[in-house]
Parts: sequence; C-alpha cells; structure tokens
Amino acid sequence: MSDTFNGSFQDFLATAPEARFTDWLAARAEPYWTSACTHPFTAAIGDDTMPEAAYARYLIEDYTFVTDLASTLGYLVAKAPGMRSKSRLAGFLALLTSEENDYFLRSFKALGVRTETYETAAQGPVTRAFSDLLLTSAGKGSYEDGLTCLLCAEWCYLTWGLREAQKPRPAAFYLAEWIDLHAVAGFQAFVGWIRSELDRLGPGLSAEHQQHLADLFRRMSALEAAFFETAWTGQVPDLPDNP
Repeated sequence: MSDTFNGSFQDFLATAPEARFTDWLAARAEPYWTSACTHPFTAAIGDDTMPEAAYARYLIEDYTFVTDLASTLGYLVAKAPGMRSKSRLAGFLALLTSEENDYFLRSFKALGVRTETYETAAQGPVTRAFSDLLLTSAGKGSYEDGLTCLLCAEWCYLTWGLREAQKPRPAAFYLAEWIDLHAVAGFQAFVGWIRSELDRLGPGLSAEHQQHLADLFRRMSALEAAFFETAWTGQVPDLPDNP
C-alpha cells in the first residue's frame, strides 16, 4: 500500500472492514514504509550488485545496533503478559545472540573489515536515533509500544527478504545468507506472531494510544529508510522532525 492514510483505525475499518490493526499501522506510515521495504540497497542484496564498501558500512552500523536490539527484546520479555509471549520473544533473543553474531564475524572477515574497526565503531546518527526509539519505547513505554517498534524493524526485513528470496542467490555468502536469515520459515513465523499479538491488543486500546502506536511505526519506518540510505550512499540524509 503506497497511498498515505491519515485517519483513525476505525476510519480505516470503514474503508477496509477485513483489515488488520497492523495493516493500519503500515498505511499510516506511508510513504516511509514502502520506501524502507523497497530501498535500492535491499534490491542490490538480491541482485548481487551490492558494492562491498556499502555493505561493509551497513554491517558495521548494524553490528553496533545488535546489542540495543537484544536489550529491547529483554525489556519486552519482562513486559510480555504471559509465558507464551515471553517464550516467543526469548527464543528470538537466543537466535539473535548466536546465529546472527556468527554471521557478522564471518562477513567482516570476508569483507576485510578489521576487528578493531567493528568492535570500536560508534553508532552513526541514524542508527542512534533508531536504537533510542526502540529502547525508549520498549523500556519506558508499554508492551504495545515496544512491540510496535520491533514489528516495524522485523516486518520490513521480512518483506524485502521474501522478495529477494525469489531471485537466484548472489555469489557472496554474506548476501545469500542475509536473505535466507530473513526469509526462513522461522522468521516468517516470528513476524507473523508479532503482527497477531498487535492485531489482538491494538483494537482494544484507546484512540489516543492507537495514534501513538501509529506515530511510532511511522517514525521507525522513516528511520529504517534512512538507515539503508546512509549505508547505500555513505551520506546521512535529512530527516523530517515529525515524519
């Protein structure tokens, strides 16, 4: 969906009675949501046209973000309302701190990134803003706040991952494996669970809280698009104050 929708969730249901709460979040985040999911950087991963310098920039920034993502998941595990939801989140946290960490280390070696470079790298301004929004929403906000920000990050990756998985795998293992990590059935199931959780909880929230979640998802979408743009061009794009 590429057309911007500015109305409430109830207004959205009036136009699309079968729509999910998370469909509304994505619609409210346009054009940033589509920009993030279709950014040329994501297409270059699957096309095998990714410049090594751009991917190295991307991985270094993403590596600085992993610890904050793990902390976000920790907050959500603590705030999750039941053991089933805690288990889902804890399982993804375990995956993040094992398989993905190994991927980063192997990829840095293949790209010639020195250990001291990625171990001492400071987050760039876009990554810092992205991490701050995730951590603040999950740590100081409600369970729904943190889950909304997490959904934006993971759903975006699932969207482009499934799209690029339809192409022949690129020759570089670090590109092929990154696609597979974000198109595998387990990741699809996890993102589907986050959507279902918000689809269950969102409609029962006040209109003000629903609006807050839409604002969070929109801001996250804008930052995700800017994250890809920074890696792709090496330049930090201007961000609107209140996208």
